[in-house]
Amino acid sequence: MNLYLDAAKFISPKTSFAKCSASNFSDLQSAIQKLLPSLKSDPKRIYALLKSTIRYKEILDDVLKQAELLQYEKISYSIAIVLVHDFLISKTGITAGKGPLKDAILRHKTRLKGEFTKVKIKRGIRDLGEFNTSSNDRTIRWIRVNKIAPSTLPASLPFTETSEFPPPRGTICADPFIPHLYAVANTHTRQLVSTQAYQRGELILQDRASCFPAIILSPMSGETVIDACAAPGNKTTHLAAIMGNIGKVIAYELNPDRAKVLQRMVKRAGASIVRVENRDFTGAVPAEWEDVTKVMCDPSCSGSGIFRKEGFAITVSGDETEEQEKDGEDTSGDALAKRLLNLSIFQTQIMKHALTRFPKATRVVYSTCSIHAEENEDVVRKLLTDPEIAKLGWRAMGRENVIPTWHRRGWRDRFQGMEWPQTPEEIAEGCVRAEPIVDGGIGFFVAGFERNCAYTHKRAAGHDDDSEEWHGFDDAVDSRPVIETAIKRRNKKIKKNKRSA
Repeated sequence: MNLYLDAAKFISPKTSFAKCSASNFSDLQSAIQKLLPSLKSDPKRIYALLKSTIRYKEILDDVLKQAELLQYEKISYSIAIVLVHDFLISKTGITAGKGPLKDAILRHKTRLKGEFTKVKIKRGIRDLGEFNTSSNDRTIRWIRVNKIAPSTLPASLPFTETSEFPPPRGTICADPFIPHLYAVANTHTRQLVSTQAYQRGELILQDRASCFPAIILSPMSGETVIDACAAPGNKTTHLAAIMGNIGKVIAYELNPDRAKVLQRMVKRAGASIVRVENRDFTGAVPAEWEDVTKVMCDPSCSGSGIFRKEGFAITVSGDETEEQEKDGEDTSGDALAKRLLNLSIFQTQIMKHALTRFPKATRVVYSTCSIHAEENEDVVRKLLTDPEIAKLGWRAMGRENVIPTWHRRGWRDRFQGMEWPQTPEEIAEGCVRAEPIVDGGIGFFVAGFERNCAYTHKRAAGHDDDSEEWHGFDDAVDSRPVIETAIKRRNKKIKKNKRSA
């Protein structure tokens, strides 16, 4: 019974999982990791049970309501839903010995099974194997119209326009956040990729959240822009489209096979301004690209925001979909913590290169398809509190330039203690998050950095009297206290100089 008691800790009003939409797995792994010392069961089993329970929550809630289980038994909702999940859905049934909680479920087994059957009939589900299809029917497939072509939605597509979201089968919905982006039911995926418009590169399948970075970077026609981690190329071609295919996009990809995929994607989209560089972005130096004004970084991450869709593993001409980039992650506590640490070190290094090596750059955008704060807000915090980066004038972008109408922002608590030059609220509002499925697609995080080059050039010319030399920090330990101490010393020096002046 320990498995169910442990799982119930995460399905309560306090953790909000009981009230969330089906298939919301956001930060579930991190939550389990934080409570590891108090858990008596294998965290992998807890995660698997919770993930499946949340996924089928809508159906299980119907069964619990119709069976009136909670009215007849003194049992909490959180315990009831995980037990009923295993009783009705798990192949092994309730894996616990005889006891009062298990007995409370078994006393109503006939009613529970009966209501379960009624729910399946009501939803048109003939057997348990169709639960996945039912869930995927409610997920979204996003289509970006490639304006390089130029093109519009083909009249041959058998969809009627709707304002309803998520769009029912047979309908298409224009996205209010991203221009030229449309949503259809995921069940239409195969139908879309078989069209000539898709084969010609006029339509690109790209998740909505994956479109955020290029929109936030907002490059102008004629600019020179770097995509630091470019394959498979959806974001790269989106940059070229925003720029009207005028200017230059330098697309870095270290892996030779993925660089070939990137080349094919760029060619099919007609993005003639993209130059693919099959090498490490961190080897790029200012002398090569003196005119770079904007950089987009979407480095390797845990991929924890990715979920599998029905019809997802589709390749056309050997190309990959955007969401196939990242592998699944090891969910065990110690292994996950170690992996997130290593990834965050790598992500910070790439971003620091982008922020410090291009003197004319005024905007850099960072993104991941991760739900973990360690790869998201914590990386932003490290960068903003790095003295070298601060000295160059970089700040978090304001909400007004980071998809301002999007409802889900960064986690404010991860920026506590940062009061200069921006407050935790300002920094968090300059970040956007998307939760898996709940927000209509994959889990995602984006943060923007910007600076005024006139200010930067003044500092670089020697007008800053801060002579402290920074020698970096040990990546094996938490760097925040060390960095923030340096910032505080610097602030005191500035205040002292102002008083003496």
